[in-house]
Amino acid sequence: MVHYDDYADKKPFIEECDPSFAYMKLIKDDFCYLIDVRSKPEWSFVGIPDSKDMKNEVIFCEWAFYPLMDRNLQFENEIFSKLNFEQTKNLFFICRSGSRSLHAANSIQFHINKKLEMKDKINCFNVKFGFEGDLSKDNRRGNLNGWKFSDLPWKQQ
Repeated sequence: MVHYDDYADKKPFIEECDPSFAYMKLIKDDFCYLIDVRSKPEWSFVGIPDSKDMKNEVIFCEWAFYPLMDRNLQFENEIFSKLNFEQTKNLFFICRSGSRSLHAANSIQFHINKKLEMKDKINCFNVKFGFEGDLSKDNRRGNLNGWKFSDLPWKQQ
């Protein structure tokens, strides 16, 4: 089994950006993509970013499979099959709160840098706080930060 920290000794530096910054880039730049790495149940029950004003459709690819959250061993291959890297500049990764997406961004950036030898041509970013945001004091998401809290477009699937 592959663990989230398999690239720990090889991790590139992944910048984090707030959801509003990511969205601004996604609606203005033809070469930017949002990659939602949450699980299928999260997409169904919590909602998804609405790409109606974005230059590109959201790419959905599970980093880990519900309910055991086993790592998707085909994640990198699935992402690479969905992108034309000659027409890609920035990849923005999002999950529930920013943890899985950080691991996913690290993994893809590592492969871009080492395997594809495209370092400095494509940058991966983690969308800080994710889709639902951090837990509030009353153990609820969506009240402090995140995509939904920032009033960015989203919809039920």
